[in-house]
Amino acid sequence: MQGLVLSIIFNLMLKLAELKKLFPERNKLSHKGDNGRVLVVGGSIDYYGAPIFSGLGSLYGGADLTYLAVPECNFDVSRSLYPDFVVKKYSGNYLNMNGFDMIMAMAQKCDVVVIGPGLGDREETLETVKNIVLKVGKTTILDTKAMQVLQMIDQIPLPQKIVITPHHLEFELLTGKSFKIQQGIEQKSAILRTVAADMNINILLKGPQDILVSERGEVQVNTNGNAGMTVGGSGDVLAGLVGGLISQKIEPYDACLIAVYALGKAGDKLFKEKGYFYSATDLANEIPYVLKDFVS
Repeated sequence: MQGLVLSIIFNLMLKLAELKKLFPERNKLSHKGDNGRVLVVGGSIDYYGAPIFSGLGSLYGGADLTYLAVPECNFDVSRSLYPDFVVKKYSGNYLNMNGFDMIMAMAQKCDVVVIGPGLGDREETLETVKNIVLKVGKTTILDTKAMQVLQMIDQIPLPQKIVITPHHLEFELLTGKSFKIQQGIEQKSAILRTVAADMNINILLKGPQDILVSERGEVQVNTNGNAGMTVGGSGDVLAGLVGGLISQKIEPYDACLIAVYALGKAGDKLFKEKGYFYSATDLANEIPYVLKDFVS
């Protein structure tokens, strides 16, 4: 791993000027949809809020259009809570093959697909996720339980670009590798680089220090944010934010860099106002005020 340490940037907060260069200039003559369309596949009878959080991350990340594909038990709340979303439903309380054709049709309208927020890990759900991932042909973000399908697919690497957004335990469950939060950055980075290269995926490892690894072996570390961001739903917001940025033609790894910085900055702003006492909705609502600095 010669050169690994040199490839690590220990604080993205010091590199805002570099991150701003990754943000595309918006065409003033563009039309609705030209600046990104994101599909979020999520929700279940157990977790109706998760796809909404991801939808907010996409919306406030600048995507023109955000679509939610949810089970019928989530439809009314998803449709009524935020009129900004285009919401479609399929029968059942969990993702299943009843929704496959509808989801594939929705995906064809979109630039990127976020799969996982609130889906759970029922066998039929994961089998449906597997079928979507194999057929969708669009940049795919796998969050929470959905990333487990990478263990079920023989055709790795996949043809589309893939981002996974695990925390430490999810990464350990996915890879079977011993991976503890107390391990040093260099040791974690070496493991992450190996997995990213073998699977040709981008990894955004969430934690007190976020570690980001591209399929090309680039490694960066983000240290902003605070312990208030352990609040439920913050990871869903992050996955949606990554999707919203990718939909604007930002490369997946670069989108991950911007997203972790922006969400951490949002958390730090909220900490100054509220201490640790804020919500995932608060985080999502703060994103535009952080990203405004990228286009100023």
